Amino acid sequence: MDAGKGGKILVIDDEPMVRSAVGRVLSDEGYTVAFAGDGAAALELLVDAPPDVILLDLMMPGMNGRQFLHALRVDLQSTVPVVVMTAVHGLGQRAISLGATDVVEKPFDVEELLNKVALAVFRGRQEATGEIALGAPPLAGAPDDRAVVVVVVDDHLPTLRRLDERLSRLGFSVIAHPRMPDDPRRLWRALAPAVIVVASTALTTAPAALAALVRGTPALAPVPLVLRARTEVANLDADAGVLVMHQPTDDALVRVIELVCAQPLGPPRPEADAVNPAWPTMVEPEHGGRAPAKPG
Repeated sequence: MDAGKGGKILVIDDEPMVRSAVGRVLSDEGYTVAFAGDGAAALELLVDAPPDVILLDLMMPGMNGRQFLHALRVDLQSTVPVVVMTAVHGLGQRAISLGATDVVEKPFDVEELLNKVALAVFRGRQEATGEIALGAPPLAGAPDDRAVVVVVVDDHLPTLRRLDERLSRLGFSVIAHPRMPDDPRRLWRALAPAVIVVASTALTTAPAALAALVRGTPALAPVPLVLRARTEVANLDADAGVLVMHQPTDDALVRVIELVCAQPLGPPRPEADAVNPAWPTMVEPEHGGRAPAKPG
């Protein structure tokens, strides 16, 4: 099973119509999809081509979903994220206790299904790479579901770890990317962040293109977008809705995050460190052992 742009998804369901419908939705989203009609057939596929995410029906003849989860987690010791598909309302916590990562109820809401798949792909890939210790996005219905989510993208891992640790201590739920996600619009929409912070050196497109992507997505349009710039940013209109911070200190950046989230979770800082988030540009010296700046 070759990886598509969005990742590899294994759909396990005994109903051909469900497999076809779910497969069509996932394929249209850019995923590569494989199918199995029961747990035993799925285990055979896993040996040759492990997927990024498994979509699993619990009620199947032969090896059912519960037995498959046991074999996956206990026998194979696999950590592949599993999103359970069920027609039984309120089965969420039971499925999680069996080893599932998340649950989506039938009949499907397509947006909910795609959002949960995107989150599961993100979790699985971060765990597999082990590049940085991340707080996983909260499961639907979990006690910390109301946490204020901050997305941080920075290709300099020491800076990313430092911000992750500091913001987490302040009570934020931090989603840290060491590089731009393959499909940031889908993932960020699923995460519903309060603010998105991106280092200019981590961009794979022009800042204006990132701004257009975020502002062109209705669910993300009102989300503050902060660009942590190393050099002057060209071709970015004042009405792009981007707060540009030139080489900010950690203190200044964290203060801005607190202000734009309207969530002063940490203790108040000295008056001199206060930052007005309405300012289009703030010039602060970088600190913390940052590597020499790359163009961008």
